[in-house]
Amino acid sequence: MQTTIIFLSVFFFGSAWAPGAFAGEPLFGYVYTTDTVPKGAFEIEQWLTDREGQAQGTFHHLDMRTEVEYGVSDRFQLAGYLNYMYADESANSVQGKTEGIEIPATHNSAEPYRQGRLEGVSIEAIYRVLSPYLDPVGLALYVEPEIGAYAKGIELRGILQTNYFDDRLVLAANAWVEFEREAGSNLVVPGSGDVPDGSSRDATYAEIDMGASYRFMSNWSAGVEFRNHNEYAGFTLGQSAQDHSAFFFGPNVHYGGQSWFFTLSLLRQLGALTYNDDQRSQTANGLLYGDEHSTWDGIRLKVGFPL
Repeated sequence: MQTTIIFLSVFFFGSAWAPGAFAGEPLFGYVYTTDTVPKGAFEIEQWLTDREGQAQGTFHHLDMRTEVEYGVSDRFQLAGYLNYMYADESANSVQGKTEGIEIPATHNSAEPYRQGRLEGVSIEAIYRVLSPYLDPVGLALYVEPEIGAYAKGIELRGILQTNYFDDRLVLAANAWVEFEREAGSNLVVPGSGDVPDGSSRDATYAEIDMGASYRFMSNWSAGVEFRNHNEYAGFTLGQSAQDHSAFFFGPNVHYGGQSWFFTLSLLRQLGALTYNDDQRSQTANGLLYGDEHSTWDGIRLKVGFPL
């Protein structure tokens, strides 16, 4: 949780900045809304997602994204991401080995893993079909292809939003699916006979995200977010291919000033349903770990600046 303490010190410093929110700023860490950057405007966002804690040992995993957004029109937004990470992990798995999330197959699981690396690039396109300010419900469609040395894939997302009490209360829900070809980690499932060999695997991720945010004073909003994350082996959503279904919940806070904003979400794993012996072997104290999840999964900070 050391990274979280640093995050919090940045957040509350923000209250001294000038008031006045601007369009396109995210109210949530994980849930998308239908708001987009205005036509002709640019915005820079820095994301930091800290995943903390696994079954035992040490587990600090920081995913970072630097994003530039551009409003092609008042309905259509394009963005580009640079994705990178840093991990500090040791004896973190259920078996007490250094295994799991994005650790290369060549890494010795008896040794700590401390390393950063460039993950790749992504392109994002959002088109707002309906506006929650003009229509009974807002609707936007989202696509994000990703390419990198360790993963290649495409994410498709539907975004719903509705506002109440003069737009002070925002409710949003997302349904998304991602098809990904990714490099295997060094995780060894007990009794399976598998040996990490660096070969890639195909996976499908599907998720339902929901959030509520209420503006309780000028420039400040707070709320909650919920995620239900599902993973499938191969490019399918067939029930027989499902590995697990994990659940996450936690609070968020948002500050929107005249020249910058930040959003902080803290999501903790509530538990998971596992559908095969491989997934059950990566479960401890009712939580799923392995090469997919952590206890705090995750603590996400977004800081943005309009240009």
